[in-house]
Amino acid sequence: MLMDARIDLLVYIAELYYQQGLSQQRISKMTNMSRPTISRLLNEAKETGVVEIVVHSPILKNPQLSYAIRTTFGLRDAIVIAGTYDYDKALHRSAEAAANFLNTVLENNQTLGISWGKPLQYLCDAMKPTNYYNLNVVQMAGCLGTGNPHFDGLELALEISKKLDGTYSNIYAPVYVDSELVYSYLIAEPQIETTLKRALTTDVIVTGIGSLQDPESTLEKAGYYNDKQRMELLSRGGVGHLLARMFDKDGNELNIPGRYTITAPLSAMQHAQWSIGISASAMKAEAVLGAIHGKYLNMLVIDETLAYRMLELAGAKADYLTSENP
Repeated sequence: MLMDARIDLLVYIAELYYQQGLSQQRISKMTNMSRPTISRLLNEAKETGVVEIVVHSPILKNPQLSYAIRTTFGLRDAIVIAGTYDYDKALHRSAEAAANFLNTVLENNQTLGISWGKPLQYLCDAMKPTNYYNLNVVQMAGCLGTGNPHFDGLELALEISKKLDGTYSNIYAPVYVDSELVYSYLIAEPQIETTLKRALTTDVIVTGIGSLQDPESTLEKAGYYNDKQRMELLSRGGVGHLLARMFDKDGNELNIPGRYTITAPLSAMQHAQWSIGISASAMKAEAVLGAIHGKYLNMLVIDETLAYRMLELAGAKADYLTSENP
């Protein structure tokens, strides 16, 4: 029986070719694999039964919407899960699809950067044990301290590293402090300084995307800002947050006076080979678009309601929902 990572790779390549109608040459450019390698993978998919009449995928996806999101927003790739679900179920299925995709791009001798929150918890739950050589999981943002360790970066980095047979690097500090002196002391602490430096050169990043439209966001529930402060950020043009850093619709970071953030800078997300955002719900559309405009994400795994709202806000027309010719 094929290993799970190999099956996920065959499913991914087969979906691009058979469902989205991309040519082998286009897939080659997207994945940085040679065209002969793509051809061999497609043959293997047929020989092993992954491809028969349809592509066998553990999560049903919408190939037309996936194509529309990828091309409209200039992403390296996008996955839109098919169907309409309540928020938690949609986020759960998006995280499952992200776990399958992650299996196809992670390699030995890499670093995997993670944030925290529900999307990462669901991702961790969906990941299957796999053996990698010299893979390091990096906590890119300080601790939430919500009282739920399953949401926090410390626990998630540990659990994900166990599943990947890798190591982990943690930030033993809160995500925000109110004192510049305390901030200077903490980021100079050798273990934290080393982790933050590693976060600058991660190969693959996986994160949720916070929305300032959401009063139930992880940061607000953790008490790092209240409803009044959230409304003030919205009045300044804020739309969302990544790594606990606020940004506007163009991806410009918004500083919070008197608040010092112990996380990697947003620029760290611009240099990863894959910077993968997991999200669901039309409410998140403006935040996701801001993250894309800032070039913090080059890959999305989202649900249909979010995909349609993003296309609507971008003024996309119906012809964006047609398949690409090979």
